[in-house]
Amino acid sequence: MVTDMGFAVRWHCQQGTRTADNRDHAGIGIRGGSILAIVLDGSTSGSASGLFAREIARHVVDWFVTTPAEVTAATMTEQLRMTHVALAGDFKKASASYVLLYADAAPPAIVLHAGDCLLGHRDTDGRISWLLQPHTLANALAAIPHETLVKADARHVLTRSFRSKRFIAPDLTLTDLKDQTLLVGTDGFWADLDLHEQNAFSEGRLPASEGERDDRALLSISRVGAGASIDVSGTHAPTSIYVRRA
Repeated sequence: MVTDMGFAVRWHCQQGTRTADNRDHAGIGIRGGSILAIVLDGSTSGSASGLFAREIARHVVDWFVTTPAEVTAATMTEQLRMTHVALAGDFKKASASYVLLYADAAPPAIVLHAGDCLLGHRDTDGRISWLLQPHTLANALAAIPHETLVKADARHVLTRSFRSKRFIAPDLTLTDLKDQTLLVGTDGFWADLDLHEQNAFSEGRLPASEGERDDRALLSISRVGAGASIDVSGTHAPTSIYVRRA
């Protein structure tokens, strides 16, 4: 568990069968009493999309823990743009979905997203309420319920993501952490697992399902009392998450 200056973070990630490498990645930056977290899902097309996602996470976290600038939606978007400039030339035909979140002691938290990674929170009945709509062809004209979206083949066609070909600005959402635990899941989690499997996955009990499956990942963030160390808990390969403190 990452416990430092009022936040706890847990990361669960399970590689799928559709690619030879895991393409779900996370980055955590901690600076005093503030935290920046990014979750990325590299596309299954494009052989370097997994590495592309990992490098995006590293660039954004390194910027956060070293920049003297105020962290706002505008400066976060500009850093994503600069990260694109730095990486696009080395990653032809690569792309990734992402959710990027910044929170400090004062609400609200800033959330930027592009693609089909989603932010949500768990309800009292154990279900997850997703606070974002993914950028897919299935819901390009109007928002539709997530339980309907998971059954639509067109959800696999993304209308927005972090693409090496050109930079596409993300959507902005503001949300209050309050006493809730925020969850960021890739589509292998929110679309491919049922409620029972999602609850088990969030506790580190990864399903041993057979057959073809996507990479699955879930990041949880909650406010806790101040601590002194960074310790990542969860079930994951160490290379799937990058953690750095200022």
